Amino acid sequence: MAEVFTETVDVVDVRPFDEVVVFARGAASGGGPFPPGEAGIAAARGPAGLGPTGPGLPGVQVLIIRLDANAGQIVCGGDGRSGTLRLLNHELRETVTLDALFSNLRLGGNGSDGDILLYAGAGNRDDNGAATIHLDGEAGDILFRNGDCAEEFDFAEPDAVEPGSVVSLLDDGRLHVASRPYDRRVAGIVSGGGDSRPGIILGRDPARRSRLPVALAGRVQCRVDAGYAPIEPGDLLTTSATPGHAMRAADPARAFGSVIGKAMGSLDEGAGLVPVLVALQ
Repeated sequence: MAEVFTETVDVVDVRPFDEVVVFARGAASGGGPFPPGEAGIAAARGPAGLGPTGPGLPGVQVLIIRLDANAGQIVCGGDGRSGTLRLLNHELRETVTLDALFSNLRLGGNGSDGDILLYAGAGNRDDNGAATIHLDGEAGDILFRNGDCAEEFDFAEPDAVEPGSVVSLLDDGRLHVASRPYDRRVAGIVSGGGDSRPGIILGRDPARRSRLPVALAGRVQCRVDAGYAPIEPGDLLTTSATPGHAMRAADPARAFGSVIGKAMGSLDEGAGLVPVLVALQ
């Protein structure tokens, strides 16, 4: 039958009195190294084998490992020792190491591939393919389920910008919704349109709510207006007079410097979302 402990289980080491730092409390009269009623840490040294509990005792107990049920945590190391967690496979070979001394996590080796899988809240943990981010130790790859590489930029009116919108530069370097045909100040397409999400976001600053991610590379859903000309896969796209929407770059002479990418889908009429391979030029 398993033995049950409550609150905490401590694994300690016994050390000579001259090797440890002991806790002390100020005396009521104000004596000792600390003011009355205050606790602190004081270095107390003496002959080896002489501890604070009396002459001849082996020393003092030093906490090395604590299993704390109240806090739901395991504390390892400290007081001159670094904590290390080592996990072995069925062959007693170490495959997972959490090393506090070198501040690193080592996965794999000894016949096993190391992997880190990250899932969304609704993800199926039994399906490797459902991981939103997968660090594959065997292939040496970082796999992202989402599509484009984006960077956050400051916007003049971020609340008025919808994902998938085409945006351009203002004089002060901020971005806004593009609304001029063949605008050479075009900066790109706001990520997150339709069912697409950026795989990587550079320059992320959650504290600055005026910033939005703009796709730099990869595939992104873009708002387009086919009222100017039908859009087919392979068409170069540029800004249009419809705010936030791209159109087919039908005029090569005006397109240079205003192209945002190449259409990967089609739209015969009206406005909608089309996947675009980002390529500013």
